[in-house]
Amino acid sequence: MPSPVPLPDEPLAKPPEPAWREFARAPLVPVALAVGVGLFVGRYIGVPFGPALGAAVVALVGWGLTWSAAPQTARGWQLVCIAAAAAAHHHLHRDPSHPDDIQHVAKDAPVPVRVRGRLAEEPDRFRPPHYDPLLTMQHPATSTGVLEVAAVDGPEGWRPASGKVRLSVEGRLDDVHCGDMIEVTGRLSRPDGPHNPGERDYRSFLLDRQITAELRVKRSADPVVRLEEGWRSSLFGWLAAVRGWGGRALERSLPDESGLATALLLGDSTALDREEWDVYVRTGVIHVLAISGQHLVVLGWFLWLVFRLCGVRRRHAAWAVALFLVGYALMTGGRPSAVRAAVPVIPANAFAFAWLIVIGVNPTDPFTAGCQLSFLSVFVLLWGCVRWLKPRELTPVEQLIDETRGVPEKVARAALRWLWQLFAVSGIITVVNAPLVLAWQNVASPVAVLLGPVLIVLTSIALVAGFLVLVAAPIGTVAAWPFARVTEWSLSACEWLVHLGDGVSFAHIYAPAPPMWWLVGFYLLVVCVVLLDGPRARKCFFACAVWVMFGLTLGLQPRTSDEARITFLAVGHGGCVVIETPDGRVVLYDAGTTAGPEAVRRVVAPYLWSRGISRIDEVFLSHADLDHFNGLPELLRRFVVGRVTTTPTFSEKESHGVETVLAALDARGVERRVAVAGDRFTAGPVTFDVLHPPPVGPAGSENARSLVLLVRHDGHTVLLTGDLEGEGQALATARPVAPVDVLLSPHHGSKNANAPRGSPERPEPGVVAAWARPKLVVSSQRAGTPTEHLRAGYGAAGAAVWDTPTAGAVTVRCHSTGVIAEAFRTGEVRVIARGR
Repeated sequence: MPSPVPLPDEPLAKPPEPAWREFARAPLVPVALAVGVGLFVGRYIGVPFGPALGAAVVALVGWGLTWSAAPQTARGWQLVCIAAAAAAHHHLHRDPSHPDDIQHVAKDAPVPVRVRGRLAEEPDRFRPPHYDPLLTMQHPATSTGVLEVAAVDGPEGWRPASGKVRLSVEGRLDDVHCGDMIEVTGRLSRPDGPHNPGERDYRSFLLDRQITAELRVKRSADPVVRLEEGWRSSLFGWLAAVRGWGGRALERSLPDESGLATALLLGDSTALDREEWDVYVRTGVIHVLAISGQHLVVLGWFLWLVFRLCGVRRRHAAWAVALFLVGYALMTGGRPSAVRAAVPVIPANAFAFAWLIVIGVNPTDPFTAGCQLSFLSVFVLLWGCVRWLKPRELTPVEQLIDETRGVPEKVARAALRWLWQLFAVSGIITVVNAPLVLAWQNVASPVAVLLGPVLIVLTSIALVAGFLVLVAAPIGTVAAWPFARVTEWSLSACEWLVHLGDGVSFAHIYAPAPPMWWLVGFYLLVVCVVLLDGPRARKCFFACAVWVMFGLTLGLQPRTSDEARITFLAVGHGGCVVIETPDGRVVLYDAGTTAGPEAVRRVVAPYLWSRGISRIDEVFLSHADLDHFNGLPELLRRFVVGRVTTTPTFSEKESHGVETVLAALDARGVERRVAVAGDRFTAGPVTFDVLHPPPVGPAGSENARSLVLLVRHDGHTVLLTGDLEGEGQALATARPVAPVDVLLSPHHGSKNANAPRGSPERPEPGVVAAWARPKLVVSSQRAGTPTEHLRAGYGAAGAAVWDTPTAGAVTVRCHSTGVIAEAFRTGEVRVIARGR
């Protein structure tokens, strides 16, 4: 039978074209891609400004010579020119070369200085953190900001200067604002780079903001003096004033939820403390607080509805909404996600245009997590989810059945369909973003699939109600009261749900970041799945699934080697030694610092993840001083810990810090044991001999009862001494030991722990140096601590001394051919011993 011919009034439905055609037709897409390539080259290959600009000029000349004779070649030259110009733009943004830049005044070590300049942004004012029993000294209220330098005081008086410094003040800067001219007396230094593998490059982070120096003010905000009020003449000063007024209005109307409301409505990241932010990060729903497209869409839709109900013409309403959204994005900090959302992004051309705007404002934003996640989510949402979740057209029979349904059934079915789509979108976006989130934050949050949709609804309600609170606040508290209660209830429900989700087993999983090559492959396949259609898209989806399984398989491979790897991390005044055995086990000796648990988040955990470590088999705690164990609770949150070994008196010390750690161990069911002199423990081919303390005593402080471990592998030895000194040191050194290869200097290199003997002209080895006779001594200490006595006391015994502020993390590798030490910061490599 011949196929039926469609009637003229029933044309064949045109199938939707694949998304890649839209991108292929958009003229700005190749430009955006070329700019992206140029930024990548400028960032990671490090092309200097001169060669990049020269390449752009050469490409421009090539384009001019070929644009009429060979249009395709000319197009290639044009894209090369754009890429080279982007690389030059990136370099110029990050590397100011003004001769009077403040970076030329700053030194590696802080120096006293007086500086005058104008505040480039409203200072962030942090409340004093809650009492933390794991801190040796509680942190005060602080303020931070960016100062555009105008002059610096010197021996010859004030002289002009330029550049930006990061201002950090111990105290509240309540009386200075964006645009004000101020004078600051503090200590100026160059930003520090990473001291450990895996640690964030703080210097690079500041360079992305064009900041080349740090200015710190200790103990008080008094050294910050306003010379001239300038916020009234600055657009950002007025926006900051509006934001400050909004924060105070929310605090009056919402005393119990003001912090969360201020973060949600005004983008103030200082409104919540670190622990509150961490809960949202762990559950994968931090995006509901960060000012993004969701906020602008909700507020824009609400304002549009109000204007239309008030009879405002569409054109005027559209302009009013657009101006409000731009102002709101600027007031809340002008984040890339908000800038992108303020530009229409439905067509591919506008999507590329938004990318170019973000790069034009700041060419380093594409290298931040927020920018990458924002553009990735919008790309998948608009060109993937919209197409994948689009309801199919009903057949004529289904249409007839649908017409027979009552209104309640239709509403119920529509609500269920909407809920299904909301959770489906949440699941898709969570899965697609998971590798990138893991790469940036080392956490995967399956619970976000369930929490995300509910929190989006609740925060949208709170956003609109909170906006009405701000509108009604000038009228009076009574007018704002009903909107404040709706906002409060919504935010209380958000907090309850987030904390509930955070307490669920496997709600979040900390893990090492995937390798860069795997990430690139994964997201290339995601792009193919989104842009292609039909069988080709299904093949790419299958390839993506195989790629994920391949990555998981690689991550589960056992970590084996023929060497023992011992790394002395640079944690400041504290200690953390990571011991990796040849059979893949991981043992830590101490995990603490006077900086507090923050060091684990900033140093220890990133290092372990950089080594592909997700489990710690055992932690040895040398003694019950906070700077040696206060990072343990944070480790327990991020890693599976098999066992914790302590000294006999550790649990007997009356200390809130000790109680907190013991409670954390009990809550997680971690096995505990006590080590005393004479014990021997093994981890594969590595042995740990306990040299101190005895079962009882000695008298004195905890330092005297420090756990001393002699680590052996393949005939080589490393001696770990904690804070051994006083009577405990005398007792330990009375027992002879064979010469060791590497020694951890007792008590962070303190003079009392190994005082040099003899005269300054003819120094003799100190007590510990003469006892252990090491070849290399590592001192874990804070920056600025003297080391001359170490070099004298240990140098007399023929030992080299590496301190962690100078060398950074020190890695010692022991294997059958010898012992090799490597310094992370200086790059020095030294053979400590040869053979067995």
